[in-house]
Parts: sequence; C-alpha cells; structure tokens
Amino acid sequence: MKNRLSKKDDLPLALRLLSILLLVLVVVMMGLPMLNVLAVSLSTQAKSDSPGLVLLPAPPTFEGYTFIWKHTNLPRPVFNTVYVSVVGTVLHVLMASLAGYILCQSKLPFRKAMTTFILLTMTVPYELTMIGIYAVNRDLGLTNTYTGLIVNGMVSGFSVFLMRNYFQAIPLSLAESARIDGSGEWRIFSSIYLRLSVSGLMTIGTLELIRRWNNITMTITLISDMKKWTLPVVLRFILFDQTSTSGTSYIFANAKMAAVVMTALPLIVLYFFTQSFFSSGIMIGSVKE
Repeated sequence: MKNRLSKKDDLPLALRLLSILLLVLVVVMMGLPMLNVLAVSLSTQAKSDSPGLVLLPAPPTFEGYTFIWKHTNLPRPVFNTVYVSVVGTVLHVLMASLAGYILCQSKLPFRKAMTTFILLTMTVPYELTMIGIYAVNRDLGLTNTYTGLIVNGMVSGFSVFLMRNYFQAIPLSLAESARIDGSGEWRIFSSIYLRLSVSGLMTIGTLELIRRWNNITMTITLISDMKKWTLPVVLRFILFDQTSTSGTSYIFANAKMAAVVMTALPLIVLYFFTQSFFSSGIMIGSVKE
C-alpha cells in the first residue's frame, strides 16, 4: 500500500521535472538564436563573418549600427514607421471598439447576419486579396501615400469579435442605469464600456501595432517612393539587396544583424510593458461568448 502511494506521489514530481526540462529546452532553443543575433551585431566586421555560433562579442563594437545609420538615412524610415503604426493602430482600436459595441446590442437588426459576414471575412487568405487591394488603392489615388498604409487594415474581424466578447461580459444593468439617468450612447460607450475593457483595448492595440510595424508586403505593394518606405522595408533591402546601400559592394554580417535588432527591439520593449494586459485580454476576449 505504501509503495502504491509513493508511486502516486512521485508522479506529479516527475511531471513537474519533465515540464521544467521542456521549458528550459524551449528557452535554450529560442534564446540562443536571439543571443547570437545580438552578439554578431556587436562584433567587429571580421569577427562577424567568421563561421560558428557567437554568444559573446570580443571586443564589443557598434560598427554594424553605425553602418546602418550612415547608409539608410535612418530618421526618415523611423518616422514613417512610427507615424503609420501609431495612427493606424489608434484608428484600428477605435473602429474595432465601435463595431464591437454595436454587435453586442441585443436589439440590433440582422445582428446574426452581420456577425456571420464578419466571420466569413476572416476565412479569406490575405494573399488572395492583394491584387484587388492594389487596384482599389490605385483607383482611389492612395498609392505612394501614408493614407493608403493607414486605411488598409483599419478594420479587422478578429479585433471586432474580441471587443464584442469583452463588451458582452459587462452587465447590461450598468448601461440601463446610465440610460435612465439620461446618458447617451456615446457617453455609455466611452465612460462604461471602454473603461471596463482596458485589457481588450491594450490587446488589440498591441497586436495591431506589431502587425503594422512588421508589415512589409503592404508597404512594398502600395509604396514605390523610397522616401516613404518604413523601417522594416529599408532594413530588409539591406539584408537581401546590395543596391540599397548606396553603392556599397559588401555588407558585413554585423550590419545585417544590427538591422534585425533595430527592427525587433521596439516590439520587444512594447511587449514587456503590455504583457500583463495582453495575456488577460486574449484569455477573456477569446473564451467569453
């Protein structure tokens, strides 16, 4: 009897040890490439091109970052990226919140039909719509404009449903009490629903900012003027196209890895500030019906 109990008691411990081992393995598998990229970006030109895994630069230098700064006119693509990402994200969050608020109204006519239509838009692959998106933007005169980059993707079915689920979790009695006191729909929406859905707003805001920051396909499709390219597009051409460096014949690995770090670092910092909202936002918004 004691042997059976001891075996049962040992099982959770074994599972915990296995979980810890798997977690450490995942951290190592994901952390080593990231550490290698950072180390190479801080290495000298000769050291960065040497084969093998580099975990500690010896000696550390900012040659790669200096190269990127000199050959890309960095302030302009940084401004383009920040402007398009921030403005587009703010409008995206506003549109998703308004649409989610409307869809959570029980007396809304054709609510199920509209919900089904929005759901169907999420099943269409993004690649199939690129030609149509370009044609529409060309006819509307939105190519080579910041407006084109901001407007495209301003509404997302996923964000709308996430905010709808958040709003449905709010007791209807709060809205009814506000209506009895004479509050209008905009006052109810802004003072009650938005204030009680901060996690949802931060979640879709974080996801949309990441998507817009990394969106290379849309920028290349709509923007042919290099002065309006975003940072990921400029750095991508440094990685894969020698002509983007103003006649430089060779790009060392430290400059390429510096481009990767400069693209990813702002998103990593953003995630550290929003991870608490992000985790709870995904769980609540995706499960609640």
